[in-house]
Amino acid sequence: MKNSISLLVIAVILFSCKDNKEEKNEIEQPTTEQQTEISNPDKVGDNNINWDEMPDLKNIGDYPFITAPEGLTISNEKEGLSEFFPFEKMQNYNGDGFFVTEGKLGVIHFSDNGFNQRYFDKSVLGYFNDLGAKKIHEGTIPTVDSIREKNKENMFTGKQRSFGISEDRNPITLYAFKNNDKSYVITVQSNSAQGEIFIMELENFRQTIKKYTSKEMLDELNADGKAILNINFETDKATLKPEGQAIVNEIYALLSSNQSLDISIEGHTDNTGSASKNKQLSDQRANTVMNTLTAKGIDIKRLKSVGFGSEKPVAPNDTEANKAKNRRVELVKFK
Repeated sequence: MKNSISLLVIAVILFSCKDNKEEKNEIEQPTTEQQTEISNPDKVGDNNINWDEMPDLKNIGDYPFITAPEGLTISNEKEGLSEFFPFEKMQNYNGDGFFVTEGKLGVIHFSDNGFNQRYFDKSVLGYFNDLGAKKIHEGTIPTVDSIREKNKENMFTGKQRSFGISEDRNPITLYAFKNNDKSYVITVQSNSAQGEIFIMELENFRQTIKKYTSKEMLDELNADGKAILNINFETDKATLKPEGQAIVNEIYALLSSNQSLDISIEGHTDNTGSASKNKQLSDQRANTVMNTLTAKGIDIKRLKSVGFGSEKPVAPNDTEANKAKNRRVELVKFK
């Protein structure tokens, strides 16, 4: 009897240990979503691709390097693309996370009544495989919050419509290759209703804005009797922004180098808001410019300031671009 009780106690202890061990393992094992989170850190930059190892493809034609498969039509097609963006940022998913590329982006979209996903995938993926492009990743984009949030950046709004890399169009396939000393990344996605090809030509951003100098102001004053400036102020205020201050510094250089030049500083606005408020704001902004110049040492006798509000537009106030033209400061010679 005593032996039986002893065996029973041992069995209970062993079963309890086994149960506790299994419970501990269950607690320590992360869920599928947690595992995905852990294995998908954000990765920034194109260092996920070793471009020295990417194939340099020859005789593949011109950008975007691909035409529509027979029987499918490119939506809103222009020069082989549905949409073109001269400079964009793209989050590329490679299975571990995202890495960023920048450059010109073309989107080719298919969604006609005859769209067939299997035919699209075999045609497009087969084409890039045969071309010799390097397949970086093929698979789904996980539907966890961190990945979904990052993927929101892959939404591109063009002239015709918006296109985005989407979780509901899987699988996602990422390719990379070089051609004529340029680097390319391509993402292909599809579902039963539509398919897209995103083709990015990597390119560093090139600044094209040039400083508006005192010499250019003087040339305009000599030619037209006035110079038109876009001086940036805080919204609905007469406080100069840093870039506005930089232009006022050029006005100071202009007046310092041309002692016989006297100018009227004239403020203008668009027609947003009441006429009286616009008049007041433009007057205050012109005064800010004048006071800044006198504080730097320009004789007040060489300056005038006045605000005209929206009374003298240079363009119709019908678009944001035209309204921006009307929000200006003019330097006018008065002697």
